[in-house]
Amino acid sequence: MDRIEQLRKFIAVKPDDPFPRYALALELKSKGDAAAAAAELLDLLARKPDYLAAYLQLGMLLASLQRAEEARETLQRGQQVARLQGNGHTLSELTQALESLPSQ
Repeated sequence: MDRIEQLRKFIAVKPDDPFPRYALALELKSKGDAAAAAAELLDLLARKPDYLAAYLQLGMLLASLQRAEEARETLQRGQQVARLQGNGHTLSELTQALESLPSQ
């Protein structure tokens, strides 16, 4: 059984557990399937909007898919979550990613 299949089984058992879905998104990204990875992260954030790590990954994936406005909105939402959680390190990463997006 490959890693993607294994992660999908974990998700089927516990669909609201964010980590297997996050890991699946990273695995899909590493296999070159940015669209599927983004879809997994969108689903993860719909279920668990405070899962901070997903915002940076999703923002970068959306940018790579030429969806700059969605990437910008995602990174900005991530900044809000980082502020609420008091996570300055991730806030800094999100801000850097936001600043690296092409201007509108």
